[in-house]
Parts: sequence; C-alpha cells; structure tokens
Amino acid sequence: MKPGRPDDLTDLRRQTLIWIGVVIWLGFGYLITIPPAGPYADAVLMMFTVFVALVIPLVSLLIALAWVLALRARGRDYP
Repeated sequence: MKPGRPDDLTDLRRQTLIWIGVVIWLGFGYLITIPPAGPYADAVLMMFTVFVALVIPLVSLLIALAWVLALRARGRDYP
C-alpha cells in the first residue's frame, strides 16, 4: 500500500528543483572551464555549447508545460 501524499505536485516540484540545480551546475562549470588550445578542443567546446543551447530551453519548456497542465488539472479538481 502506498503512503498518502500530502500534495500531487511533489514529484513535479522535486524534478523542477533538480533541473534548476543541473542548469546552475552546467552554467557554473561552463564559466570556469578553461579548455586546452587546439582545433579539437575548440570543436568539442562548440558542440557542447550548441547542445546546451538547444537542450536547456527545450527541457525548461517541457517543465513549464508540465506545470501548466498540472495546475490546470488541479484547478478542475477544486471548483
């Protein structure tokens, strides 16, 4: 038997906080990184930059959409 949850949004809150921590960790790591010189290092840094520039907004948008849907569903449950 599952223990009762005080709130249905507990998982979404936890996942949102984890995502915020990941974004801060990646941003801080990116800012303090001094890559070695050379064309390979420059290419890897550029690929990482493009990856981060695409993934962070996409996942953030998905989390925002999840919040909107969860809060709308919650609003329907409580008239």
